[in-house]
Amino acid sequence: MIWQHYNPVKIYGGKNVFSFLPSYVENKATLLVTTAGMIKRETAKEIINIMPSARCLVQTVMPNPDIDVLDNLICQLRQEKIEVIIALGGGSVIDSAKALSAALACNENWSLSQYLRENESHKLHKALPLYCIPTTAGTGAEVTSFATIWDNAHMKKHSLEDPLLYPKAVFLSPELTLSLPRKETLWSALDALSHSMETLWNKSATIIGQLMAREAIKLLCTFLSHTQINLSDLVAREKLQQASCLAGIAISQSHTAIAHAISYPLTIHLGIPHGLACSFTLSALIELVDGKNLWRCVEDQQLAYTVAEFMNELSLNKDLLEFCEVENIYALASKMCTSKRASNFIIESNEINILDILQKSLSGCC
Repeated sequence: MIWQHYNPVKIYGGKNVFSFLPSYVENKATLLVTTAGMIKRETAKEIINIMPSARCLVQTVMPNPDIDVLDNLICQLRQEKIEVIIALGGGSVIDSAKALSAALACNENWSLSQYLRENESHKLHKALPLYCIPTTAGTGAEVTSFATIWDNAHMKKHSLEDPLLYPKAVFLSPELTLSLPRKETLWSALDALSHSMETLWNKSATIIGQLMAREAIKLLCTFLSHTQINLSDLVAREKLQQASCLAGIAISQSHTAIAHAISYPLTIHLGIPHGLACSFTLSALIELVDGKNLWRCVEDQQLAYTVAEFMNELSLNKDLLEFCEVENIYALASKMCTSKRASNFIIESNEINILDILQKSLSGCC
């Protein structure tokens, strides 16, 4: 079997990690994409002060970037003649920055609406250089070439994807994740755990991706509980950030699979946070793969058992019920196996019973 693994993102970590950043943006018109929270905590200001020669413009974005909102923002930013983009934030910020990277490098006739709603399979011709500073540990978006863009007008999820969207470099600073609350820390890490498991049962997984996924699982199952006891545990925060990056590199090749296919309708229709939506089915999916004896090796099977036990202890159903009734989840079952993500699953789509997966995952819900 022939396989290939390509990931061109330069990854910086350790002390004084931001000392490398100024050289990338020197004397350039730089767009800093971030959140209102990063501005309020003055983290954005600290990053700007690191790059004194850059001509910085700051733009805040909202979670789960919407295609029409982004298109309006693109129209506003075209006159600024941006040369470089920095993303300071979590997955939504990085996804938004990738969309802006594509749009602001193209002519005025280019729009996300036209590209994603009509020409989703087309390739980009250029994109602005993007540098990422993740403030959460979960999505791995800082090392992938794709972005999730939501279409709220049509209740649909799009994937913006092209090799040009790989960030040029990522700067890992676990201190920036310390402000993340307990549940958001949990859900972000569970997204990375889902990415890792989705690699192990993915038809397109590479050997390198599988190695990274296994290591990510070990880190997540060891250190996630530490952060739930002590949010200020910087060692645990660093390990979760490393795990997120490793899992991101893994899915950058194989993409995600059935757990994510199930999750998208839950996020767009019910507002369930992505990390929660894509992880509550992991135990049931592990049981399904195990029942068909489809693990690639004994280590994967053993790791899967560890994950299943870990997930069962979390009792995520309580969190789910904060957002919706169980009946609301079942009502969306017909929308959960239609995306191309489901086709990556090691079990064929015609052998997948979504209702059975949901029933096993939601057992015990009131």
